[in-house]
Amino acid sequence: MKTKVSIIQCKTYDTIPVQEAVRRSVDLLGGMKLFVKPGERILLKPNMLGAREPERAVTTHPEVVRAVVRLVREAGAIPLIGDSPGGAVKGVERVWEKTGIKKVAAEENVELVNFETSSAVEKPIPHRTVRSVHITKAVYDVDGIINIPKLKSHTLAIYTGALKNFYGCVPGLRKAEYHKQAPHPDEFGHLIAEIYLQVKDKVRLNVIDGIVGMEGNGPNNGDLRTLELVAASSDALALDSTLLHVLGYKPKEIEAIHYLATKHAGQSEMKDIELCGDNPAQMPLKKFKFPSNWYMHYVPHFLVNFLGKHIWMKPVIIPELCTNCLMCVQSCPVKTIKAEKGKKPVVMPEHCISCLCCHELCPSKAIELRSSRLSKLVIRQ
Repeated sequence: MKTKVSIIQCKTYDTIPVQEAVRRSVDLLGGMKLFVKPGERILLKPNMLGAREPERAVTTHPEVVRAVVRLVREAGAIPLIGDSPGGAVKGVERVWEKTGIKKVAAEENVELVNFETSSAVEKPIPHRTVRSVHITKAVYDVDGIINIPKLKSHTLAIYTGALKNFYGCVPGLRKAEYHKQAPHPDEFGHLIAEIYLQVKDKVRLNVIDGIVGMEGNGPNNGDLRTLELVAASSDALALDSTLLHVLGYKPKEIEAIHYLATKHAGQSEMKDIELCGDNPAQMPLKKFKFPSNWYMHYVPHFLVNFLGKHIWMKPVIIPELCTNCLMCVQSCPVKTIKAEKGKKPVVMPEHCISCLCCHELCPSKAIELRSSRLSKLVIRQ
């Protein structure tokens, strides 16, 4: 039996059209009552990367979250909303406020769960550089999870959707620490897959916000891209594989997808996936721009080891755009971004591990990515 993935066209974030699109996407899979039962406590996990307004397409739009809240409640279950934002170093409350999630939670009378204060469970994983991961206890204290990611490009992972959104189950600054331990795209992709496997049994449904997504050097400082879609599946691997396929990218070139496919943790082949809903060809999906550092995924490991110091992409802070919020300083896992009193922060490139946490979290697009000359010659960027 094939795994179902639904894709529904939706051109606006107005409440009623979003409600209809989300409802239809779930109904095509069997309806919300297939995924949750009366009385169950269901954690809704949006992408709340940082304190960004919904219009910037960095985070899951609150109207999509509202639509899922209402469907869960209609089915008789109890919705809760939680995430561990990358910008939590400055306070989770600030992120809830800016993203519009706090407003929706108040209007819909839904409890907000703070992953930073919910304690964590350490789980050993079979990873080459990361021996164990800490997962917020909040995900194990509920009956099930509905994942509500944002469709975006990602400078390190290439693409962020259903699978990558579970990285937010890691509380606080441990996310930056894992970037330090797994800085290579392959290592990081494997880590994403292992984190997903730790929560997979709790996941009931995935509903992705792709009405307006992000392309280029996402997930924070890329370019807004209208995609006009809401997509859903009970299988996170199938959902991401399908969306990459319709965006013109080979799914198994994403390390997390390749690894999970070898573990039979879902479907990744289009022949095993039943696509239902609207025709993606009618949506503006062509020529989606993936990150400029995609080439790093194709550099052989032996070449990286041999010429590693000469093949790189490093962040550089643009002083004119920097607001001195110091988010980059606070989020850097190797503390290689320095800020003298009264001056703008500066990246010390000799210690930078290219995890790109600073680029991911900068709220003012003040960090650009620059490649070495050799990497441009070898990879022909």
